[in-house]
Amino acid sequence: MSEKAIATAAQALRRVLSLEHVQRLPIEMVYEMLWLFDDDARFEVVEDTQLGADDARTYPDRSLILLRESVYDGAARGECRPRFTMCHELGHLGLHRGVSFARINPAAPPKIYQNSEWQADVFASHLLMPAHLIQGYTSVEAVMADFGVSRAAAAARLTKMRKGAMKQAS
Repeated sequence: MSEKAIATAAQALRRVLSLEHVQRLPIEMVYEMLWLFDDDARFEVVEDTQLGADDARTYPDRSLILLRESVYDGAARGECRPRFTMCHELGHLGLHRGVSFARINPAAPPKIYQNSEWQADVFASHLLMPAHLIQGYTSVEAVMADFGVSRAAAAARLTKMRKGAMKQAS
């Protein structure tokens, strides 16, 4: 998927939930309203040990997201990484239904836009920091404070926005 298509999907979710103009996405509320996104969608909070090294796991064709208890609790406390993780998993849920997974050939790796992890990260970035809401921002710290994201996520999003603006200007 292209970044534009992924951004459109993130915007659509915000619109369905009437959150188009909310800076700090209330991710726990979004999870509690998954049924608006998909009638069958659900999530379960599981003990941290149940998922091994994973913070969360999504089964798109079962409409199911499993979250470590520490991730859910961290997001409820407003911690940046768990908030991003939960948005990332929503990306998998919404973008990857009916997608068959294949082994990657190291001699011919997929293009970045074909990578489901990249797609879910882009979805999370657009869901947490929609272009129309961060358009006037120049400060990484201000984006961090207003949108509840990490320094790395805020810096990457602002850099991407600047590159896009420069590309449009030329």
